[in-house]
Amino acid sequence: MTALTPTLAIVAARLPSPPSSAELLEAEVGGATPDWRGIVVPEHVLERFARRSDAAPLAARPIAGGQIHVLARCPGFGAVLLDAWDSTRQRWRGWLVTPDTAYADACGLVVEERDAPVDPRAGLVLCDLPVIVAVTDLGVCLGVFSPDRLQAARWLELHGRANGAAAAPGVIARVALPGDGYALTGTPLSTELGKDGRVAYRQLLRQGLQQLQIAVADAAAPQVAAPITAANSNRWLKVVTAVAASVMVVQSAWLFLPKEQAGVDNAQFRSGGSGVETGVRTRVLFRAEATEAEIRTWLQREQLEIVAGPDTLGAFTVLSRDRQKVLPPPGPGNPLAVINP
Repeated sequence: MTALTPTLAIVAARLPSPPSSAELLEAEVGGATPDWRGIVVPEHVLERFARRSDAAPLAARPIAGGQIHVLARCPGFGAVLLDAWDSTRQRWRGWLVTPDTAYADACGLVVEERDAPVDPRAGLVLCDLPVIVAVTDLGVCLGVFSPDRLQAARWLELHGRANGAAAAPGVIARVALPGDGYALTGTPLSTELGKDGRVAYRQLLRQGLQQLQIAVADAAAPQVAAPITAANSNRWLKVVTAVAASVMVVQSAWLFLPKEQAGVDNAQFRSGGSGVETGVRTRVLFRAEATEAEIRTWLQREQLEIVAGPDTLGAFTVLSRDRQKVLPPPGPGNPLAVINP
């Protein structure tokens, strides 16, 4: 059997409540433990220190789709690549992320140099382990995926198991994606009992998710946003793609950050559906190039909050508690593109 690193014993030790028989897992991967005494710090370890340093400025980023955030209650266990905000559940849908690239299967997306800067704690996106997490479950940001890379994770969740390659634990392969893209993944899991440490690896991860009370999402019906190819074919759909990251930040980060980080009394800002909001509602489209900071600053200045959206056009509904409120026309000094599209 091919040895995988780190050993399952180390993976088990990361769980919130490690199994008492963790030492038995050591035998599953085989091979003697090397004697590291007297050996200088390996080059790959120094590289991990450098990668972590490069990704450090990302740590305080407000939460948004496409970002990888460590699990706050057990940072050593793993992280989550955020995909879509579910306004009904007030939860994020995403995929579990671990540092263990050697354990990639055909549904695993390996984090590459093109994703840099990314903290080395984010090495493998397990697209066969979609999860539902609350904002309070999320810690510091470890990295940010491009829209294309996020779309790759969605594609692997749906189609990764169709990979017809032979099981080869520890082997990383290049897989073609629709269009001209590619992804680095592993091979399918072995069906032979005890022959593939990646099977026990996923069992340990599911056990850890249960201990953390993090729900595994329905992999058969993922909440997938509009395909990137479609978003690039129409100007207004481009607005949907460009604004998506901003609304994720506004709805899930700014509205829920502690007061000392948000700079406002968050009790007065709630997302839609509460049934108690009163005031003036207006549908708006933001400019495609408007940044999250620009939108957030403008909302604060105008005393507005986003209560719905984006809809199929990419429009959002903003609420003013002032019944006499009239939005300024689109132009310099605000991120508006269209009012009441």
